[in-house]
Amino acid sequence: MVAAVLGAPGSGKSACRHVLAALLEGHAVLDWDALIDAAGELAGTPIAFSPRTWPAYRSLVRATVAAVEPLPVVLLTVCTPRELEGSPIENWVLLDCEDSVRRARLLDRPGAEVEDAIKDAREYRKLGFRTIDTTHKRVDEVAAAIAKLV
Repeated sequence: MVAAVLGAPGSGKSACRHVLAALLEGHAVLDWDALIDAAGELAGTPIAFSPRTWPAYRSLVRATVAAVEPLPVVLLTVCTPRELEGSPIENWVLLDCEDSVRRARLLDRPGAEVEDAIKDAREYRKLGFRTIDTTHKRVDEVAAAIAKLV
């Protein structure tokens, strides 16, 4: 079983990773962003800012998911179902927050494309997934809500 937790930057995916992993004992909790720096080193360019690398990076993430199966997998991602077509994802959950909160969360991240993240969040909302609003939730509350839906 593979579940995807989709969220634009600043939604709280990476922040809750360790708490979620502790709650979901026996699951592999994979944060898409955890591989990005190493993949960028291999590619010789920063993945986040090099769209030509995105298809290969998606393949790397798919291979990582396949490598940890048959464990149940929770994939924390910024990719939509269309972008991960062919992946064995059975369950989608959206993490979201108010745009003002997303903006504040991203201000401290070097290189964060704040307006792009807000635009992505608006597009993700149109997908109609079950949504966890992280605006006023602590990390442990977000992780518990994800665990309940997964």
